[in-house]
Amino acid sequence: MITIVFFLVLGLAGWTVSTLMSKGKHQEEIQNELGNILESFKYLSASIMALVKLLMKDSIASAKDDDFGPMKSNVIDLLKLEKKDKEEAA
Repeated sequence: MITIVFFLVLGLAGWTVSTLMSKGKHQEEIQNELGNILESFKYLSASIMALVKLLMKDSIASAKDDDFGPMKSNVIDLLKLEKKDKEEAA
C-alpha cells in the first residue's frame, strides 16, 4: 500500500515537473496550487509538533511519585549500602 502511494506521489511530481518545463497554459495556476500544498504541509508539521509537545507535557504531568517509588527506594538502598561499605572500609 505504501509503495503504491509512493509511486503515485512520484508520478504526480514527475508529471508536474514536466508540465512546468513545457511551459503550458496553466503554469501560474499550477504554481499557485504548489504554493498551497507547501503552505498546508507547513501547517500540518506545526500542528504535529504542537500535538507532540502537548502529549509530552501530559505524559510528564500524569507521572506521579508513586510511579517512581520503587526506583527511589532502590536508589536509597544502594546509597545506604555504599555508605555502609565506606564506613566498614575505614
